[in-house]
Amino acid sequence: MNLDNLEPPQIIEELSYDEILLRMKEDLLARSPEFTAYLESDPVMKLLEVAAYRELLLRQRINQAAKSNLLAFAIGSDLDNLAAFYGIERKTNETDDELRNRTQAKIAGWSSSGSREAYQYHALNSDPRVKEANADSPEPGLVRISILSKDDGGLVSDELLETVKAHMLRDDVRMLTDTVEVVGANMIDVNVKAKIVLTANSPIEILETIRKSFVEKFAKMVGLGVSVSRAWIVSNLFLDGVKDVELITPTVDVFVSETECLKLNEVELSL
Repeated sequence: MNLDNLEPPQIIEELSYDEILLRMKEDLLARSPEFTAYLESDPVMKLLEVAAYRELLLRQRINQAAKSNLLAFAIGSDLDNLAAFYGIERKTNETDDELRNRTQAKIAGWSSSGSREAYQYHALNSDPRVKEANADSPEPGLVRISILSKDDGGLVSDELLETVKAHMLRDDVRMLTDTVEVVGANMIDVNVKAKIVLTANSPIEILETIRKSFVEKFAKMVGLGVSVSRAWIVSNLFLDGVKDVELITPTVDVFVSETECLKLNEVELSL
């Protein structure tokens, strides 16, 4: 399950200082109908503003406390403590998203021994350099583990493959009846070529800014089995100062399988 697709839980309250202050004013009038000094300078109004602000801070703290107990929202040391409940410890330089994904994979892997999620969890846990892992079975009895590296744009070195393979072949990881194969994800090159129409006051130098921004967004988007559409490419080439985008390549949406990962090879932008 993609935690990013979850709706905010009902326990997390939408906060509004103005709404809290308005409710307090209404409560004051209900208790004291004779009060009519609705002037900002009145001491009573100042007290209501202070009370409303402090209530806002209190409600915000309650929201934070609720989020710290939810895997989708917990961050930092709160996430560390939540992961520790499942017997998982943060690795050196591991980000919140990586720790969250590893925790989710272990929880899902408890459902049954030898499940896809269990193999994915063990692959993620095998080495800090493993960014993503996928398990599939191309033929009966064969489990193929595809991994993506955090280094070299996702490319997996032979040394990392051997490290992960040794971990996956352990007796406490591999199902007795399974043959486990560890492979690096198949990298699919993507070349982006586009013509950019700028607004009248935009400098030509903005092309390099657009290119760098697109490269960063692409790097955050890619992963095992993540395809890219022409519409996504066009929308992410739009920045302030861009009037229109004519995408030349790719000419069609680029689809990848669960064992493949996109690799941005070249971004060529022209006016």
